[in-house]
Amino acid sequence: MRQIKSGKSSPLLAMLTVLGLLIFLPMTPVSGQEENKPGWLEWGEKYWPTKPVRGGIFQAAAPYYIGVMNPNHFPVMDWVTISHLYDKLIIHDARYKPTIPWLAESWTYLDDRTMLMKLRKGVRFHDGSEFNAAGLKYQMEWILDKNNGAWSRTWLEPLEAVEVVDPHTVKWHFKRPWGAFLGTMASVPGYMISPKALKADWALSELQRLKRRMGSLKRKAEETREQVEKSSDKDEAEKGRLEQEAREAALTASEAESRLQELEKLAEGAKPLDAYPVGTGPYMLEKNSPGNYVQLTRNPDWWFGKSVGMPEMPYYDGLKVAVIPDPSVRLAGLKAGQLDLAIINPTQYKLVENDPKLKGAIGPLNWLVWLMLNQNGGPCKDIRVRKAISHAIDRKALIMGTQNGLGREASCIFPDSHWTHNPDLQPIAYDPELSKRLLAEAGYAGGLTLRGFTSNEPVSQAFAKAVMAMLEKVGIKWDCKLLGIAAMAEPFTKRDYDMAGGLYQWIFEPDHIATALYMPDGVLNYERNHNEKAMELIRRGREEMNEDRRRAIYQELERVLYENYEDVWLWYPMMVTGANARIEGVNVDMLKAYGEGYVRSHPTWFKDGSR
Repeated sequence: MRQIKSGKSSPLLAMLTVLGLLIFLPMTPVSGQEENKPGWLEWGEKYWPTKPVRGGIFQAAAPYYIGVMNPNHFPVMDWVTISHLYDKLIIHDARYKPTIPWLAESWTYLDDRTMLMKLRKGVRFHDGSEFNAAGLKYQMEWILDKNNGAWSRTWLEPLEAVEVVDPHTVKWHFKRPWGAFLGTMASVPGYMISPKALKADWALSELQRLKRRMGSLKRKAEETREQVEKSSDKDEAEKGRLEQEAREAALTASEAESRLQELEKLAEGAKPLDAYPVGTGPYMLEKNSPGNYVQLTRNPDWWFGKSVGMPEMPYYDGLKVAVIPDPSVRLAGLKAGQLDLAIINPTQYKLVENDPKLKGAIGPLNWLVWLMLNQNGGPCKDIRVRKAISHAIDRKALIMGTQNGLGREASCIFPDSHWTHNPDLQPIAYDPELSKRLLAEAGYAGGLTLRGFTSNEPVSQAFAKAVMAMLEKVGIKWDCKLLGIAAMAEPFTKRDYDMAGGLYQWIFEPDHIATALYMPDGVLNYERNHNEKAMELIRRGREEMNEDRRRAIYQELERVLYENYEDVWLWYPMMVTGANARIEGVNVDMLKAYGEGYVRSHPTWFKDGSR
C-alpha cells in the first residue's frame, strides 16, 4: 500500500484520471514556449512491462448524477464524466498552467490583442462531422449569444471576434489584452462541441420557443380581425388604424408560421445537447438513467490514439458511472468488486489500506473548502464579525475531525500547489478569546445568530456540524440548512443568508475563481461583497500578459482578501481513493514527470482485458 501526501502524486491518483480527473499531454510544441521533453511518448517497457489489453467495462461511482451534458449549461454536476465526452483546445500542465496543446496544435500572439491558432487536422466529432475553424467560430458565437443560456458567456466578454483564416486556422481578436485567454480555452468554453449538433440543438430550442409564441400571435391576429369587422361605426381614421393593425398582426403570424416550418426542417431528428452530448472525446454516450447512472462506450475513432500509432486507445470498452451519494455504500461496492474505482471518505481509508484486492492512495487536490460571507447586509458586513468567525475555527482540528487529517490548511483561494499561491500568507490562527472580544466590540456580546446553508451531501453534513460546534464556543449560532444543489440557488442568488458552506473544484485559471467569488457580477457573488482593491487587481490580472507579473498580481489579490477577511478559507482537500488491483498501466514516475497530461495520453486497462 502506497500513501503519498501533499506535493506528490500517487498511483491511484493516476487511476482517477481514467475518470477524467486529470488531463492531457501535448503532441507538438507551442510557438514561443519551451519544447516539451519527448519522454512522455514512451509506450515501451520503460512505461509498462506488458502491452495494454483491450476490453471490459470500467465501473465507477459518483455522489451526483452528471446533470446536463452541455458543459456551458447549468448544472453540470459531474465534470469527471464530462471530460470523457469532450476534448479541449488547450490543457493545463502539472502546475495548472494552460501550456499544453491538444485540439489546438499551436498558437502565436501577433500582438497583445491578436492571436493566430492552428487547429489539429483529422479530428472528427462523435456524429462524424469535422472539427475545424468554422465550427470553433460558431461555438464561440453560440456561447456569446444570450439567448442560448451559456453560463460561460461572461468568460468570453473580452473576445471581439474569431476570424477563420483557413479550414484549420483561426485568428482571435480581443477587445483588450487578455492574459486569461489561454486558461479560458483550457476550461469550459474550450470544450469543443459538434457544430452540427449545436445548430440542431439551437433549432430545437428556437422551435420550442416559437411554438410557445404561436398561440398568442394567432390570437392577436384573430382579435384585430374581429375589431376590423366591428369597426363600421368608427370614423375613417380609426377604421384605417385598425385595418393596419390587423394586416401587421396577420403578417407577423404568417411569418412566424413560415419560420416555424423552417425550424421544423432544421430540427428534424435533433436531440438536445443537454441530454445527448457530441464531442471528440475518447468515449461517447451509450445510455443513461437520470439520477441512477450514465454509461459511455468507447470511441473507436478517437483521434489521439490514431495520431500516435496506438489505435486501441482507449482500452476499456466502456465506462459506467453509478450515482451513489453515500460514501459507505461506495466503499461496500468497491470491496465487493462491484466497482473498480471509488472516491472514499478520508475516515474510511484504513478500511481500504489492508485489503489485498484493492489499491488505495491519497493525493492533493486543487480544490477549496470555504465559508462564503454575505457582506451586502447583516452582521458579516462588519469586519470584526468576519474576523471573529475566522478566528473561532480551529482548522487543524476541523481537518483532523472531518478529514482524518487528510487536508492542507487554507490561507486564501489558491491552493498551495497552484502557481499563483501566495506563500507568505499563513492560515488564520485559532484564537477563540479574540473572537469573543471582537464580537463584543461589534455589539454582539450576548451572542449572534448567522443564517445560512450548505450541501446535504453526507460529508458536508459532518463538516457543518463541526463548524457549528466551534462557533458555538464563542457565542455564534450558525442556523445552517442542508440543501440539495438545486435548492441552494434561490437563497444564494437572493442573498438570503449570512454564511454558507462552499466547495470550489478545479482551480486552474486564476481569473475564474477570483471573478466568480469577488466580482459583483461573478457567478458566486451576486453582489455579496464589493472590495474595490480586489476588483481592480482581478481586472489587472485578467488582462496582464506577462506570467511573472500575473503571479505577482494574484499574490497581491490574496493579500488584500486575506487582510479584509473577505471569506473564511478552511482547507485544500486531498483525494482519497480505492481501486481494483487488476488495473494496470500506471507509471508513477511518468505521472510525476509530466503531470496531469500523462494519464489521458496513457489510459489504463484491466490486466485480463475483461471485468
